[in-house]
Amino acid sequence: ETRSADFLIAVGSGTINDLCKHAAFLEGRRYAVFATAASMNGYATSTASIVIDGFKHSLPTRMPAGVFMDLKVIASAPVRLGRSGLGDSLCRSTAQADWLLSHRLLATFYHPDPFLMQAEDEKALMKESSGLKRGDTACFRRLCRVLVLCGLGTCVTGTSHHGCMSEHLISHYIDTFAGSRHPGSLHGEQVGVASLSMNRLQHRILGSGAPPRLQATRLDEAEIRSRCGPAIADKCLAEFKAKAFDKAQADAFNAKLDERWGELKEELEPVMLPEKLLEQALKDAGAHRTAADLGISSDFYREALIHAREIRNRFSILDIAADADLLADFAESEG
Repeated sequence: ETRSADFLIAVGSGTINDLCKHAAFLEGRRYAVFATAASMNGYATSTASIVIDGFKHSLPTRMPAGVFMDLKVIASAPVRLGRSGLGDSLCRSTAQADWLLSHRLLATFYHPDPFLMQAEDEKALMKESSGLKRGDTACFRRLCRVLVLCGLGTCVTGTSHHGCMSEHLISHYIDTFAGSRHPGSLHGEQVGVASLSMNRLQHRILGSGAPPRLQATRLDEAEIRSRCGPAIADKCLAEFKAKAFDKAQADAFNAKLDERWGELKEELEPVMLPEKLLEQALKDAGAHRTAADLGISSDFYREALIHAREIRNRFSILDIAADADLLADFAESEG
């Protein structure tokens, strides 16, 4: 539809933004974004979230030539969209803790700059989130800055790890597998709830005096194929197998945990925000905080917590909890 255009302008929010940037990238054209809602953190990213054959992929694109936000337009959008953006922004602490754990224990790439870029605005946004309910433009300015700066982080690092770890896997699982059970909740609404869950799981595991003991990853291929269906089972299995531990790998990981446990706890403590701070920010904005708020059943949310790690090769607190036989009990308490 756009092959005769010289450039593209995305006027809208999440889906419009992703479609335009993907189309512009395929045709080698420039594009710009005129955002209409502070609903998600993908406006400035160099990736596009595109569903292919029922599976959400983070595809490489180019960053936009510019992102333009009229705060009067943003603040007058349905309040639910601003709450969704707040939920999406809360993943900073859980994503950073996950990524840092992976870096320290598995030597994966890590870059601190995306988090430093957001730090000051995040602090203010947490305190001022009630302004989203009132359409306060100063509050929306904070939110817009956090969302855009998070997106720019992908241009700095070449990856979306700083804003997409365990909490996003849970949201992706909901969107992929809910089917008729999906209540129509927005991505950011789901991420906000999942961020609270992952914050609690991170604090529970890292707050322990002794490190968890991991076993070889249990990978039931038949069960995964049955649950995922033929369309995407192979993709899920390929992603999951890429990070699964055999016994020797689990033993080596445990040795690293023993050696670095105190150091890890000390380094991660300032990264992981207090649960009460995250929950209060959502509460003040009138945003969703539980699976019930999202309209998701307890059974399905527990399923998402347990199996979300299987859909993408990103090592997170979900993998540690599952291989240490801690995840099922945690999911039961969250549901």
